[in-house]
Amino acid sequence: MLSFAELEQAAPELAGPARELLERFEFVLVGTLTRDGSPRVNPVEAYVIDGHLLVNMIPRSLKALDLLRDPRVYVHLPVTAKSGDPEVKLAGRAEVVADAALAQTLSDLFWSRIQWRPAADSHTFELRFDRGAYVTYDNGQHAVRWDVVRGARRSFREGI
Repeated sequence: MLSFAELEQAAPELAGPARELLERFEFVLVGTLTRDGSPRVNPVEAYVIDGHLLVNMIPRSLKALDLLRDPRVYVHLPVTAKSGDPEVKLAGRAEVVADAALAQTLSDLFWSRIQWRPAADSHTFELRFDRGAYVTYDNGQHAVRWDVVRGARRSFREGI
């Protein structure tokens, strides 16, 4: 699993658009697996700090409990229109952030943006990835699909 900084090195054609959308919207849609294996999707504020894509979840929220039980995660960055907005999708794992200084930096960022700090028992995760895709719809579907084993692969479909 790669940190966001490592993803930027391994797949810049995917990570570059992902960073642009992260910086513009400051949230992602996070897909987790419920106890029975059903999908759960929630919006979560997300920030790249020191090369780590970090999220914070309120104490004992269902999405946090999902990730504590099963760290597999699917991340979709916002799409705001059906008129050709790009899609960025990433899959991997959510790791509990044990580095207190990194968690504090995220807390300080929240404070600077919205004068709010996560509760002491909230859940801070780093999202790390092993595959993803960047898809655009300009005179057809252009896609860059990437995974840690095969690297980046490009495809094009006409008429989409």
